[in-house]
Amino acid sequence: MSPSHLFTKHSSLTARLGHGLPLVALLLASPLSSAVAQERGTLGGRITDKATGEALAGVAISATGTQLRSVSHADGAFRLTLPAGRQEVLVRAVGYAVMRDTIQISAGTNTARNFALIKSVADLQAVVVTGTRRQNRTVIDAPAPIDVFTARDIKLSGRTETAAILAMLAPSFNFPHTSVTDGTDHVRPATLRGLGPDQVLVLVNGKRRHTSALVNLNNSVGRGSSAVDLNAIPASAIERIEVLRDGAAAQYGSDAIAGVINIILKENSPSELSSTFGETAEKDGRVMEIGGSHSLSLGDDGFFMVSAEVRLRDSTNRARPDTRPQYFTGDPRNNDPPIVRYWLGDSKTKDYGTFFNAAKPLSPSAELYAFGGATLRKGQAAGNWRRPLQDQTVRAIYPDGFLPYIVSDIKDFSGGLGVKGTAMGWNYDLSGLYGANTFNFGVTHSLNTSLGTASPTEFDAGTLGSGQITGNFDVVRQVQVGLPAAVSVALGAEVRRDAYQITAGEPASYVDGKVKILDGPAAGALAAAGSQVFPGFRPADEVNESRSNVAGYVDLETNLTKQWSVGVAGRAENYSDFGSSTTGKVSSRLEIVKGLALRGAFASGFRAPSLSQSFFSSTATNFLGSPPLPVENRTFPVNTTVAKLLGAEALRPEKSVNISYGITLQPIDNFTLSADMYRIDIKDRVVLSGNLINPNTTALLNAAGFAVGGARYFTNAIDTKTEGIDVVSSYGVAISSNSTMRFSAAYNHNRNRIKSVKPTPDALKTLGEALFDRTERVRFEQGQPDDNVRLMLEYEVGRLGLVLQEQRYGQVSVAPAAANLALDQTFPAKWLSDISVSIKATSMLSISAGADNLFNTYPAENIAGNSNSGNFPYSSFSPFGFNGRQLFIRGVLHP
Repeated sequence: MSPSHLFTKHSSLTARLGHGLPLVALLLASPLSSAVAQERGTLGGRITDKATGEALAGVAISATGTQLRSVSHADGAFRLTLPAGRQEVLVRAVGYAVMRDTIQISAGTNTARNFALIKSVADLQAVVVTGTRRQNRTVIDAPAPIDVFTARDIKLSGRTETAAILAMLAPSFNFPHTSVTDGTDHVRPATLRGLGPDQVLVLVNGKRRHTSALVNLNNSVGRGSSAVDLNAIPASAIERIEVLRDGAAAQYGSDAIAGVINIILKENSPSELSSTFGETAEKDGRVMEIGGSHSLSLGDDGFFMVSAEVRLRDSTNRARPDTRPQYFTGDPRNNDPPIVRYWLGDSKTKDYGTFFNAAKPLSPSAELYAFGGATLRKGQAAGNWRRPLQDQTVRAIYPDGFLPYIVSDIKDFSGGLGVKGTAMGWNYDLSGLYGANTFNFGVTHSLNTSLGTASPTEFDAGTLGSGQITGNFDVVRQVQVGLPAAVSVALGAEVRRDAYQITAGEPASYVDGKVKILDGPAAGALAAAGSQVFPGFRPADEVNESRSNVAGYVDLETNLTKQWSVGVAGRAENYSDFGSSTTGKVSSRLEIVKGLALRGAFASGFRAPSLSQSFFSSTATNFLGSPPLPVENRTFPVNTTVAKLLGAEALRPEKSVNISYGITLQPIDNFTLSADMYRIDIKDRVVLSGNLINPNTTALLNAAGFAVGGARYFTNAIDTKTEGIDVVSSYGVAISSNSTMRFSAAYNHNRNRIKSVKPTPDALKTLGEALFDRTERVRFEQGQPDDNVRLMLEYEVGRLGLVLQEQRYGQVSVAPAAANLALDQTFPAKWLSDISVSIKATSMLSISAGADNLFNTYPAENIAGNSNSGNFPYSSFSPFGFNGRQLFIRGVLHP
């Protein structure tokens, strides 16, 4: 499914967005015409390292309140054209303290100014753009907790996936390594503060990112969600990641209940080429990654930054030999030594991606910008082993059984274009963004049992597609009203169109061939229909749905006194399918004494059910019970007749209340500590029901024409409460003129609790079913770590560097069988240690090597009843996976 096909039905939206072109022209015309008459001068000079005197390349120089910027060249020289008058200039470089200076620019003359930057031993004054619309807001003076992770932080370990890197850096971020969970093996869900993967809003360059087309259905964290695929954004394209750990629906819209992750793409960074190679201590999971970025100048003041990445990752497998009989009773081959037949571990992937980021000032008061990217990801993961004696096996095709594979073909595309500048005293930003994601399910080394010996062994099981078109117009200005500081007034509007599509697979992937089981004890019984491991989407599953959303917001920030800042935001939204909502937020920060401040926020939130939660339908093979047995489980959209027979009701939006309060402490320049308590109450959370597999339910489904063993559907089943605390601290010290040490510590404690469960509908009670069973409750309340710790020490001396990390992952619990408490299991907390050493071999080349999970730590093993007959020693709920030690070497070249 091409992006154009995805939105063919909604071409009128593109036309309506095109109506904004006259407004773009008007906005451009005003600053362009005023620029002609505006007097300008030039600021030029050289930027160096204060300690060594070496020239610094890639340093960003910008003028506050304008869209003008420049970057230093290889010799440290820069040139920036500015309007005449007093200008505040910001000079920023990764690893150095931000420098501010006010400079008088004279019309028609060249003003010389050199800057000598001081190495920063702690990034305490990092300027952030997330969670605020005021200029030059820093991490320290923000009214809500914000983490900033730079390109340097991203390269501290051997991890190459963006989501895995975030999980290493941020303790409130969870990224479990799922396995044998169908499509979720290929697009793994991540969470923030223990909430759902779809309850955190992801931005790229401050603009809303589209979600993955995949719906997570099986036994994993985030079951029932469609989340943003963070790994579709190459790490090589990222300048920094800002994580706002606070509810922000009033500022950014639906989905921002847990917080916001804003990925800032590289702008004028120095060109870079990097290569990483790694493998586990078991000699599997080999990773080969090559990435790079290059900046091209667009005149004296514009840039075009392009990044590309190729990552080839082999699979890991920690399954045990299968000791069960494989053949019918009496077959002598059952006495053969057991061998490994399952695949429990990381999927095999081939990822190719490229991103770009570009900007060109059109005048001193207007800038045209664009960004976007495309990724192609191919994956392979396995389902459950089918033994030769099982009824799912056609023994004439697979006499010794078979392990079916899901092969994915994931395409992701996004592009944004906008203009921002100043006009009539307002800073404005007008933009349009398009994004689409498709997930094609292929099935190999499999068969459709109901086709007998005529069955193919490879199938196209169908394609999921999602897309989004967004238009934004934002304006900000500073208004003087007699307070100690100006009031930052921000107004904005957003129009969005979402689309979702399911395309059926080839007939052989879903058809019931009516061929009965050919041999064995069950010969003559009905055979399972559809491709084994993942039955294809049927024509009846096909959907092509869309909805529109219009929103407007106001955001005010100011200082009531020099020490007391406040912010108020309100947002109104209207969805074509879920009606209107209003959300609000109040935040404040009070500096009691210099270096000690209190901060807090109260916010309401709103999340409309996704289109996939409203319209997704499919049949999937799930292995349920103990021992696990295959069950064909069908997901029914809530508006279907069968779902209504099972008690389904129309979905409602989720509504939330977020309260946070905390302190920030900075007693000395290079030390900071923050502690923030939070509580998030969510009403009418959208979740998947439990697996409804009672024999009465199966009989009802069969009578309705569905030859499946169970059902499930989306429902507003629960009201929840999430409470926790985040503590973050950092300290840096310059030991000598050429050596520095940095230490950071972060802790998150998080507790999810279900306040109430919607009563089981009478229709389900009659069938002997529960709407939301104990398995689902334990997964929700205890399936993610209750606390996490991150400790990091960085030491640099001359050309050498050392990084030590300690990570503690809290305990998680599972309840695989709702009716069998004996299978409940808690996996205790574990500490992991990482180490890496680096050397700057030349001025252009640096090399690092190290080990993630140095001591080869594994999670506690599954108890016998949860180990899939002894084949699965580890649980997919392990927050750090079960690959063991990963060794790596990385080279970075700055040509």
